[in-house]
Amino acid sequence: MEQLIQLIIYIVIFAVAGYAMWWVCKKFEVPQPVLWICGAILLIIILLFLSRQLGVGAGLAWPARK
Repeated sequence: MEQLIQLIIYIVIFAVAGYAMWWVCKKFEVPQPVLWICGAILLIIILLFLSRQLGVGAGLAWPARK
């Protein structure tokens, strides 16, 4: 049950961060490549998070919590 709550919290935080990045890019009218770079950064973050949760690959990304 705790893992489900943590997953929901992570999803909400990720969604808020993604929306905030999109809003800043649109508010200040940055060039399109900057928006693509922000999306790529978010994609990398979510892939690292998923690989950490599933226990595959990217073992050096974050030290294990004990």
